[in-house]
Amino acid sequence: MGVLVEAVLPIFAVILCGFLAGRLSLLPYSGTSSLNYFVYYFALPALLFSSLAQAPVEQLANRNFILANLFILLGCFILTILIFRFIFQKSFPDVAMYGMITTYGNTGFLGIPLLVAVFGQDAAVPAAIVTFIYDLTIITLIVITFESARKLTDGQKSGMTPMFRSITASVLLNPINASLLAGIFVAVLGISVPGPIFAFTDILGPAAGPAALFSLGLGLSAERHVLKNKHYHVGEFITLLSLKLLGLPLLAVAAVYFIFPVSDPQWAASVVILSALPTGAVVYVFAEKYDTLVKQVPFYTLATTAVSIISISIFLMLLIG
Repeated sequence: MGVLVEAVLPIFAVILCGFLAGRLSLLPYSGTSSLNYFVYYFALPALLFSSLAQAPVEQLANRNFILANLFILLGCFILTILIFRFIFQKSFPDVAMYGMITTYGNTGFLGIPLLVAVFGQDAAVPAAIVTFIYDLTIITLIVITFESARKLTDGQKSGMTPMFRSITASVLLNPINASLLAGIFVAVLGISVPGPIFAFTDILGPAAGPAALFSLGLGLSAERHVLKNKHYHVGEFITLLSLKLLGLPLLAVAAVYFIFPVSDPQWAASVVILSALPTGAVVYVFAEKYDTLVKQVPFYTLATTAVSIISISIFLMLLIG
């Protein structure tokens, strides 16, 4: 219970503050966008660059850690596709979007701030690596799947250039992953970064956590209409909820403690906690882009976020309590 009182409750208290600020009209709902842009373009990139640029190179090339994460996300992604293809009779390529719902977590606005609050600044390093692995793998799978299906439907030749551009724009050019790559580049090459740059990131980076958590609560207060959504099947919803908040973290436990043992307890626990996160908002971007599950994804995102408050707390208490 010590972890719950000292670390978890304060984190969700910040989310509650944002929620109450919206419900009590202390801040306009439109403030969510401003806070999100601040975190996405400034605070979080500063935090991640600073953490990775100063990380030991051997941490960045932790083979078991990388293999464990690939095993987790690919295992759950494939399992989801099989369940929705053969049990729920969903068609290709729509089944891939269900796979994204169960594997793509809200690392930027919940996972990284959560781990930093619980474990300290050093936790940003494993969180950053996991974020990049998931972005690179899942977004690449989604783009390839839907672009290939689109070309087959339209009778086009399978050109790789447009697909590569789409993957590059989605994965490598967003501010978070760009800062990750910059930090890794600096660390691996041993580049000496001027002191004022780290002073700048040390001021800006710590704001990412509270701003992201507060923004999450403010955003939830504006999403009550999503609960009225009737464009979903109860069986599908329960399956997605179970896979995302229970199946994925349990698969992570098996991966980091037994299949690909991760020696650092904090890094192992970080993988499990990040796997227990709710579905990330980026999934809706791709749902809109490929016109698939557009009406269902906002409900799934909100529902997994609400239930994850319980599941994350349980996993935290079991792992470090």
